Amino acid sequence: MSGPASSSSRLLTGRFLDGPLVGLDYRTPSHEGVTDGEGRFLYREEEVVTFSIGSLTIGSAAGKSSLTLAHLVDSEDKAREATPDVTRPDTVNRARFIQSLGRETDLRSGVSIDSRIREAVNANADKILFASDASSFEHAASTVFDKLGHRLRGAAEARNGVRRALQGIKALRDVRIPFRDGSYAEADIFHPLDAGSEGKTYPVLLRLSVYGRAFTIGSRLTQADYDASEEREAAWYEKGRDDINFYFRFSETAVSANAGDWVPRGYVVVRVDGRGVGRTPGKLDPFSKQEALDFYDAIQWAAVQPWSNGNVGLYGGSYNATIQWNVAALGPPALKAIAPLASDADGYRDLAYPGGILLGKYRQWWYTDTVGKARNPDSEAVDFADGLRDHPWDDEYYRGEGILSADFSKITVPVLTSVSQTSWIHARAGFEAFAQLPSPSKQLLVWDAAYTSFMYEDCREDVELFFDRHLKGTEPTSEPPAVRIVQRTGDGRFEWRDATTWPVPGTDYRELFLAAGDGGSTGGVVPRPPEAAGVAEYSADVPDLSKDSPMAVFESAPLPEELELTGHFRATLWVSSSASDADVYVALRVMDGDREVLYRTRETGSLAPLTWGCLKVSHRAVDPNLSTPERPWRTHRREDAQPLIPGEVVRVEVELMPATGRIPAGRRLRVEISPTEGRGRIPGWERSYDESYHRGALNRIHTGGVWPSSVTIPVVPR
Repeated sequence: MSGPASSSSRLLTGRFLDGPLVGLDYRTPSHEGVTDGEGRFLYREEEVVTFSIGSLTIGSAAGKSSLTLAHLVDSEDKAREATPDVTRPDTVNRARFIQSLGRETDLRSGVSIDSRIREAVNANADKILFASDASSFEHAASTVFDKLGHRLRGAAEARNGVRRALQGIKALRDVRIPFRDGSYAEADIFHPLDAGSEGKTYPVLLRLSVYGRAFTIGSRLTQADYDASEEREAAWYEKGRDDINFYFRFSETAVSANAGDWVPRGYVVVRVDGRGVGRTPGKLDPFSKQEALDFYDAIQWAAVQPWSNGNVGLYGGSYNATIQWNVAALGPPALKAIAPLASDADGYRDLAYPGGILLGKYRQWWYTDTVGKARNPDSEAVDFADGLRDHPWDDEYYRGEGILSADFSKITVPVLTSVSQTSWIHARAGFEAFAQLPSPSKQLLVWDAAYTSFMYEDCREDVELFFDRHLKGTEPTSEPPAVRIVQRTGDGRFEWRDATTWPVPGTDYRELFLAAGDGGSTGGVVPRPPEAAGVAEYSADVPDLSKDSPMAVFESAPLPEELELTGHFRATLWVSSSASDADVYVALRVMDGDREVLYRTRETGSLAPLTWGCLKVSHRAVDPNLSTPERPWRTHRREDAQPLIPGEVVRVEVELMPATGRIPAGRRLRVEISPTEGRGRIPGWERSYDESYHRGALNRIHTGGVWPSSVTIPVVPR
């Protein structure tokens, strides 16, 4: 023990961040006592403080205003040099012991050491050694906690609790949020340690979701669920993430705000289980009107809590982005900004039937295997996939009768949105939002398909500046660009490009024409309509969707100049079939000799094309009032159905996904047209396939003469 401190040194006050720890004995060279009702202890400058419970020494630390259990060591001589380490064995054992003295899972009230605890600890103090291995510690400590009737907390749980304390985070678990109809949701809240004390408040980032509150995904319904969640959290922070699924590698809970990122920045993070999720009662009904109303109530509740400054923002990707549009259109007064990143918006065109073809296997998998991980087993649930199958046309089901589509005209709060360009979902809604939103403050980020890394790494600063501005009132040093674009340059590379608007100013929509080859050979992509008519024929019958699809192929000569492509693509095709309908899939690829140049930036093994699109030909009716020069808007109404007459040639406009790509001179453009998804599809998530008009059918692409089939590409200034 160090020598006595100078009597002139004044007493200072300290406390444990992972507390309050009330009733803990402490001593210094000049002072001793018991931590008070706020968990405070006294010390003088440069003193070492030793903490104990009766005859059991817990550990020592250099006196500071703020300590955690990770600061404690078993030697007073080592206390001055000790560096907090949540993974050190003695730290883990020490944290498990102290945390297990508290009754609340989240320790929101801390730990209060009363006479009953002192008696149980004193009776076994000589057996407990924090420096021992985990098994020996558990054996010794179990006697104490068996007597107290407490659960000995797991090692991962203990490490996570201490880590949050070091980050300045207080966790509140299973908080009930009331709904207007008398029901409620359960939520987890993560806030700065001083939030709510002495009037200290912070802005809120809130997520209501079907993905649950367990770490990465799922619900904590049993102790085994809880322990597994804690293990995933500890591994996420302590180990390399290369073995973690790419979707969860960057996010604590299914692409929403990470508490570890945002709470230290001065935000409160709130994660709410929607109805039918976890232990929240009610019917599980994703994308519904009821879900939007519940989201509204959660926002308004969060705004008036003692830790909130009244400003609420929404932040998340995929599903957690899509439902932001629905609640923002309701106009909750406390909602000040939203960041729906890589979202969908149109229930029919985005979520269910892009091009009129159902995302059948994907939506079934999403609802059963992903949402199902978090479902409340005691609640009923809609049959989501069957609901989509039962509504193959755009009707009232997609405007609130079943699920909701975004109403951009009613959203006036600041918006930061993004797209996951050329992905098979999340690839178009952000563009529609940016064009239609009346909000005076809106920004668009054009990412590549693997959006999670762009969301959490490349554009983290964009998101931070956005919320700091609109939830804290902190103005940026310079005005951010309205549009930031990942300009893909091929073979996994890309550059950033800024623009004032979308589409990019000066875009030249260049039409390239298809010319059928002779005898089924590869056709051409040429700058002018061929004078001679031609036909490219291929089978529509694909009995095994895992196999390569038959297709008509067209390829250009080597490009005479470099092309900088950024924007919307379109295919205008003259087609016929021997059947009464046809599915037309169009892919645009880039070739360097016999080698395909792949343009994905993060999924470099993907065979996805530069861009793609699809259309069920009977859905070819277009609304001229909603169509733009960049893209057609198909009605997808039952009354507008246009079945094919076998052999009849019809004109169709296929919307291809907006994309970017720099293509050097000398490379070639390749257009593939097929009856099912081609290379780059995701096995097991294929779109629906209706055998009734595929079996035994032949499809034809007509080119040249009176049938000038073409693709339109967006060429922009370099």
